[in-house]
Amino acid sequence: MEFSIFLLVWTLILAWVGRGVVRVVCNIFFHPLRKFPGPNWAKATEWWKTYIEVVKQESMTDVLVRLHKQYGDVVRVGPNELHFANPAAYNEIYSTSARWDKERILYEAFGEDHSSFGLLSYAESKQRKDVLQPLFSRRAILNMQSLVRENMDHLASVLINNNTAGKSSDLLFAFRCYAIDTITNFCFSKSVHALDEPEFAAPIVVAMDASLPTFHLFKHFPLFRKTILGLPPWLAIKASPETAGLTNLQVILGEQVREVSSNPEKLKDTRYPTIYHRLLDKDAHKGNPVPDFTALYEEAQTMMFAGGVTVGDALMTGHFHVLDQPELYKKLQAEVRTVWPDINSPPSFEAFEGLPLLTATIKETLRMSPGACSPLLRVVPPSGATVSGKSIPGGTIVGITSVLVHQSPSIFPVPEKFNPGRWLGDDAKGLEQWLVAFSKGPRSCLGINLAWCELYIAFATMLRRFEMRLDGTKREDLVWRDCFTPYFSGRHLRVWCVPVDE
Repeated sequence: MEFSIFLLVWTLILAWVGRGVVRVVCNIFFHPLRKFPGPNWAKATEWWKTYIEVVKQESMTDVLVRLHKQYGDVVRVGPNELHFANPAAYNEIYSTSARWDKERILYEAFGEDHSSFGLLSYAESKQRKDVLQPLFSRRAILNMQSLVRENMDHLASVLINNNTAGKSSDLLFAFRCYAIDTITNFCFSKSVHALDEPEFAAPIVVAMDASLPTFHLFKHFPLFRKTILGLPPWLAIKASPETAGLTNLQVILGEQVREVSSNPEKLKDTRYPTIYHRLLDKDAHKGNPVPDFTALYEEAQTMMFAGGVTVGDALMTGHFHVLDQPELYKKLQAEVRTVWPDINSPPSFEAFEGLPLLTATIKETLRMSPGACSPLLRVVPPSGATVSGKSIPGGTIVGITSVLVHQSPSIFPVPEKFNPGRWLGDDAKGLEQWLVAFSKGPRSCLGINLAWCELYIAFATMLRRFEMRLDGTKREDLVWRDCFTPYFSGRHLRVWCVPVDE
């Protein structure tokens, strides 16, 4: 009996190993993508990416740059995945007409499967996006810009207090707090008051930052993700104290969703329309079902993450480069003064849009800021497609990181240099199609109008109300790791912000 069990166990182990060997051999030598170059381990197994991102903790974006230098424009980075380097591929993969599904493993890693971000098919995503779009239209943002102004003025007052106390300010967390307070107020009519926390170390901002490296664990180990996300809040806080602020915010969002779901009359008490007004409006869904509790909660969480990290990171990146170039800094200050002569009477967001150098600086900021740095993976439809001149079989996973587009020397000469002037020349219009910070096509960023408003008002306010200088921050401090969005593991951007009197 013991011998039979021992034999059975070894038979199962050998069968499992044999199955793995057969799969590796098939992936390398017989797979439809076998002719595309790439590392053999990447061709053989998905575990190659796990090794790179979880074990070695390398930034996949850096790895992709190296691979393209070695193998060319198209690299096989998984048994069924291709990555492209030619910027033209970006417009082909993410074009308006390419309504390809999102790749499941990447997008399920966020635990937001029922949100506009997590819905995999074009049809489902479009229906949800159509419901929410009016809330983020240009007209809606123009009507709501006073909220952005209030938060920026609040940030300015905290920076003044820091200066009075003889302290420089952490502008990475400061701008993230500004973005978090804006998006939570804008979407839910309930601020988390991140800007009021000492040193801008708001629990939610600290927790979001600490949770970024966890993204890779969630992506590569789905069971771990489901276990962590399935824990009751009290246990989740004990299991991961560093992300307690995130858990607490999830509790707040959950309570808010339950409240508006059970008592829609509460929505009448808000200052302005929120995402719940739109999502719970039967007419807005045009006959489709109103989202359930899970969908409402995950949509709320999507808004929080999408609006709370990328804008803050872009503002931090732009301010470093501006302060690192004193001549550019002085020119920007002078330009902002032309529309804002009285420091106590700030103009509207539209007035800033007419400033050419400020606009060029924001565009260059978006080009230099990593944003969503990971490739936004798509699945080629069953009929197949042509990408970058190559015939790609149906079912293939494809993508291209925006970093390779924004750092392409053929489009942006000397791409490592922060140069707003490139957006002011005669050929500047031709560059617009290559600014892909908000992605492109039918799955592009819903909050683009709000983001531009936040960027203009923040830059203009900092330039008009403060004399700024770097407090020891150097370019190498801005090195980041690809955790879908960038994780800045080094010293944060610290700046002395001295208020001006006039």
